[in-house]
Amino acid sequence: MKKRHPLTFYILCSCQFWWALSFYSLWAILPVFLGDELGIDQKTSFATFGAFAALGAAMLFVGGWLADKILGAKRTLVWGFAFQGIGYFIIAYSAITAQPHFVFVGLGTVAVGRGIGSVAPPTIIASAYEKNDPRLDGAYTLFYMVNNIGAFIAQLGAPIMAYSIGWTSAFILSGIGMAVNVITYFLLNKKITDATEADKRAIPFKTNSLFLCGALIAVATASYLLTNLPFAQLALAIAALVILFLITKEMKKEQPTSRKRMIVGLVLMGQALAFFVLYNQMPTSLNFFAINNVEAEIFGIAINPVSYQSFNPLWVIFLSPVLAHIYTTLGEKGKDLSMPGKFALGMLICASAFACAGFSQYFGDENGMLNPFWIAAPHFLFAIGELLISALGLSAIAKLFPSRIRGFIYGAWNMTLALASVAGAWVAGLSSSGDVEMTPVESLASYGNYFYMLAIASAVVGVICVYLAPRLNKLIETDVDEDIEHKDAQTAS
Repeated sequence: MKKRHPLTFYILCSCQFWWALSFYSLWAILPVFLGDELGIDQKTSFATFGAFAALGAAMLFVGGWLADKILGAKRTLVWGFAFQGIGYFIIAYSAITAQPHFVFVGLGTVAVGRGIGSVAPPTIIASAYEKNDPRLDGAYTLFYMVNNIGAFIAQLGAPIMAYSIGWTSAFILSGIGMAVNVITYFLLNKKITDATEADKRAIPFKTNSLFLCGALIAVATASYLLTNLPFAQLALAIAALVILFLITKEMKKEQPTSRKRMIVGLVLMGQALAFFVLYNQMPTSLNFFAINNVEAEIFGIAINPVSYQSFNPLWVIFLSPVLAHIYTTLGEKGKDLSMPGKFALGMLICASAFACAGFSQYFGDENGMLNPFWIAAPHFLFAIGELLISALGLSAIAKLFPSRIRGFIYGAWNMTLALASVAGAWVAGLSSSGDVEMTPVESLASYGNYFYMLAIASAVVGVICVYLAPRLNKLIETDVDEDIEHKDAQTAS
């Protein structure tokens, strides 16, 4: 039984660390930056943040197509790093010169870079393992842990840098992280597994030129959409419908057994969409809850409340190896919880996270302030749900959809992130008091009731997932039985 992972896995983990350090530095401070520096109201800053996250996720569909058919996964990986690095430096320039329009140009460039390159890592990792390799679930979980190490450092450090040194310093750090990845790629490119047929062939100059022109047009379009949010939301809705149509078209090409797997995959995408709407409360409503109602110190040590976001990746770091070991051990014994079962459990734990946050309103002091436990506990529960749904979502895609469209499907999976970012920003806007000033005591009660509503909604979705889990399992098990019967028939003939 092979335990050590392929070299490609370790190279991609290194790149993912720097990617997470860069992206989550921006993620941690963007909503606050939009409000404090640009004077944007809370609802609009949430909506802008959601649109930025959504555009990057939505364009992963295009990145998957480029990886599968045009450039190859390895080339899209390095182009994605390059565009994101340029975008971060543009945002840093905007902070230096106090020219707000450059912020949206930079955000548009980062979103396009994310769309181009972020499908590549899971595609390349999946290709480095043989089919049905039991190490794959553990690999994705450990890969997710590395991502969260970078996210933890970023979400803890970026707010501190932004407030003590200046916003520019945090954005420059993000740009440096992407520069490190570009250098790493060119040094170790030949040691990374070719993931698609396009990786194995040379790309004509004309193709590269067309790609660059298209990418620059995409940057201009994304920058415009970020300043015109209704158009951005309409574009995302249309893109989602197109992707759903293309998936159903691909399903018709498959044999019945493969088609059933794809149906299960689509249902799990729907469940993940609900989870990601809730997940997007962490940098928005849950973050501002911490800013307004959680004491700014832990064990007597002062801390910027914005940095409380780092609790989530911190818990993921601790829990990832534990769950990876559990998956591997139970998998070897044939007792691992099914993928639909893990998704259902994750949603129920997500409901308990919001219930915990809502319950906190009864433990505020006379000034409406809470002990940091009441922000650490929900993040702990969120981390478990995240590992059961978000981290293993990539593994589910690798198992349930045919490899010939893997890059495209990873892009489709990330379209759920896009839709959830927009919907999550809208939901987070419900927690805003608008122009009405609230005392901490009043905001604590307001946030508590808001989180209770989310807990109830999460529980309802979780119960539906529990109901569907055995039925989805039956589809998968029928698949296996039919595959065995088909192989037996071929052997007999």
